[in-house]
Amino acid sequence: MLLERHATEGFFELVTLNGFVDLRCHWPVDLQSDEWIDIQNRFAIAGYLRAVDDAMSTGSGEAKGITGGSLRIISTLEGFAIEFSRPEGGWSASSLRLHVRRSLAELLPYRSVPA
Repeated sequence: MLLERHATEGFFELVTLNGFVDLRCHWPVDLQSDEWIDIQNRFAIAGYLRAVDDAMSTGSGEAKGITGGSLRIISTLEGFAIEFSRPEGGWSASSLRLHVRRSLAELLPYRSVPA
């Protein structure tokens, strides 16, 4: 599920599959010099859902990545801020904080409903 898109082909997405949630981001840092943040991490769905629920009920929630790194969701007046860091080694950026003007409920994975 696409959470946010930048006008210049950047994206921030959430993908759920087989009990995991992957957060992936390709976001511009400086378009003049063609610099981008490329970061991703994987979380157990139970920990991810607990972080979303905590953010909805208390304003802030956290989860640990499967192989390291972390996720923090903060409720804001305009929507939410999401911070996540990668496991050690791997991608070029070590962490990202993105402000999203959408409801926290949009962080919940969609469930398919039989027709």
